[in-house]
Amino acid sequence: MDTINTNNNNDWTNSKQSWDEKIQLKKTMLDRVNPFDFKLVNLNNTGYIFVGTAILAPFFISILITYLFAKNPNAVLVMNIVNWIVVGVGCYFVLSRIQDKLLRTGAIAFYYFYFIPNIITLIAGVILGILKVQTDTTANLVVSWIADVICIMILAKTSPYIFIKIKLTFKQNYKLLIPTVIIALIITFGFNYIFGLAQAQITPGTSVNQANLVAGLNKWWNVVILAVYTIFTAPIIEELACRHGIFSLTGDKWVSYFASIIYFAGMHVFQTGDWEHFVGYLGASIALASLFIIARGNVTYTIMTHALLNTVTFILILTVPLIAGQ
Repeated sequence: MDTINTNNNNDWTNSKQSWDEKIQLKKTMLDRVNPFDFKLVNLNNTGYIFVGTAILAPFFISILITYLFAKNPNAVLVMNIVNWIVVGVGCYFVLSRIQDKLLRTGAIAFYYFYFIPNIITLIAGVILGILKVQTDTTANLVVSWIADVICIMILAKTSPYIFIKIKLTFKQNYKLLIPTVIIALIITFGFNYIFGLAQAQITPGTSVNQANLVAGLNKWWNVVILAVYTIFTAPIIEELACRHGIFSLTGDKWVSYFASIIYFAGMHVFQTGDWEHFVGYLGASIALASLFIIARGNVTYTIMTHALLNTVTFILILTVPLIAGQ
């Protein structure tokens, strides 16, 4: 467990609460014993390095490659190499400044999420190439699932504190967790719908990421793998990285808020380069980043909401074509 908060200024006696404090959930005993530190790092000497090297620079490079070189394969390869170097250098500087905090708090989740899946995908691609096995939907889903599981297992080993807090939230705060997640799910789904309509006005059709996920659902094993991946593993590691990780490594609640929104929406189009679909992912991104603040930095709330949102979406993907008679 983290150090116990001995601050005697109780939230119910403090009449000078900021507006964001007023919209947050009631502070529980778990929040007092293990509060999330929105100022874990210094914004000026660490936070800006993190945001610049891990989010802004890679996205800027991706946009340049996409629209200046028309997604040329060689240019994409160069982009990936440059991005690995940029993010790696940024990781080195961040690690050198907060090495003990990075593992203790679980903030390292962001870098695990960035590097481990890329490494596993590269290794899997080489192995499949040597074996002359064609890469299909099943292979892509299995590799993605394995990468997420490995990320979660390594994080649980190096940063057990965050998983202890998640477990205690279910055990001690379920009466607050359940209604909050239900309300958050409805709001997030509404945001998704609104931004989906806006996206349809910009570019019709689905993103490459979405198309890749649903491809091959005519095979039952792909349905099972996709369900396990999108409902159970992806929400856990994505929330630990995009919410817990980014909010930990930025050093300012509101800079983190916008960084989290940009990264979560952008990561769905970053590799494929179809940035014209960026708006379609903003709804869930805004809702989940807002929920993280409202929940006082307890990632359990966003994991549950994200998982339920994916569950609803998954059910709709399977049932809507049947209802429509397709």
